[in-house]
Amino acid sequence: MKRLLVLFIALSMVSGVAYSQKREPGKVKTLVIDPGHGGDKPGAIGKHIQEKELTLSIAKKFGKLVEDNYPDVKVIYTRTTDVDIALAERANIANRAKADLFVSIHINSHPTSVPVGMETFVMGLSRSRANMEVAKKENADILLEEGYKDNNEYQGFDPNSPESYVMFSMYQNAYIDKSLNFAQFVQDQYKSSIKTTNRGVKQAEFFVLYKTSMPSVLTEVGFISNPAEEAYMMSDEGQATIAVCLLNAFANYKAQEESVAKPKKMEIDLPGYGKNKGKKPTPQGDPEADSTYNAQQKQDDALAAAILMSQGEDVPKAEVEFPEKNVPPSIAPYRQEEEIKTVVKKDEIVVEGVVYRVQFLTSEKELAYGAKEFKGVTNYQVYKQDGVFRYTMGNENTVAKAKNIQSEMRKKGFKDAFVIAFYNGKRISLQEARELQEN
Repeated sequence: MKRLLVLFIALSMVSGVAYSQKREPGKVKTLVIDPGHGGDKPGAIGKHIQEKELTLSIAKKFGKLVEDNYPDVKVIYTRTTDVDIALAERANIANRAKADLFVSIHINSHPTSVPVGMETFVMGLSRSRANMEVAKKENADILLEEGYKDNNEYQGFDPNSPESYVMFSMYQNAYIDKSLNFAQFVQDQYKSSIKTTNRGVKQAEFFVLYKTSMPSVLTEVGFISNPAEEAYMMSDEGQATIAVCLLNAFANYKAQEESVAKPKKMEIDLPGYGKNKGKKPTPQGDPEADSTYNAQQKQDDALAAAILMSQGEDVPKAEVEFPEKNVPPSIAPYRQEEEIKTVVKKDEIVVEGVVYRVQFLTSEKELAYGAKEFKGVTNYQVYKQDGVFRYTMGNENTVAKAKNIQSEMRKKGFKDAFVIAFYNGKRISLQEARELQEN
């Protein structure tokens, strides 16, 4: 621990020198774009493509748009081909160029196909285990660098060692406010232009951001582990839309910093965008999923499994993900139900508080009692949402009890049955239910 403190002081002195570099106040004239990974560091690996390929392609499109619209801005890439650039060197490239903004582009991944969405990080302390895991994953490139243990740039930093992250707790970022501003501009653009989950602006201990001496962000533009998002990021439309989002965020940031108006019209000439746009996939769930078991339902099921695991239950082969608190959850908010009623149990009243049910069947028209679709199931409930009748079983006070019902329903042939939650008769997300029960 003492060695880490000494090393931190040394790094602080280096950072102090970097901070003293002169830049023209209030101007954004040099942009460094960092396509994540490269060479023998592929990053996240999807079914059809690797992270390093996507980040380079998107980075070049983003850089082209900036050059087309801002001839006064110098665009520098940390790499323009499939080569390996050390994490520390990526930051050094920006520092030597006295860059006014550093944007590192990455692709997210998860052991399951459940998570979707886009998020942008600035340097700071992780507020959740999930943020730390993202940082550890991106920092792990250090371990692939030959002789990294003897590299003074890393000062003994081990991305897999919790003790190594102590240095970040004493880190003071002179550009945190500007970094946060740009990150928010990025997320606002994603939210308005791309049909996926807005996972928000976050902080985590990314070494590449730690070493830069200017406003810096690392943006994760989708999950390569989700088939639909992988397809979208591989498409011309997807890459062009992401690049345009980054361009607009840059335009907003530059206008704010320089106290000037954003250009009224931007020149955008990319395949898959505007007049060049064709019919391409959009990230709206797993295209391989059955229509009665869409991406949102998968996330509900995953969260139910995660809640069980946190309670000590054995959940083999579960696809588990906990959405973070104080961050927009990856489960989209539900609209208020048009109607909720009970079938057969006519004397039942709405249960107050949080209850868990198992949704096992949906239909565009209300099914008659005893219809063949029920496969002999009785004592079910039905609620109507977005014009669709949704049939459920149970009124349980724990996820574990609801999961038992889910197992029984799947044995009856409803293989896509999943757990949902209600609060005082209104459907809510499982994340909201979990938080209500914790309070």
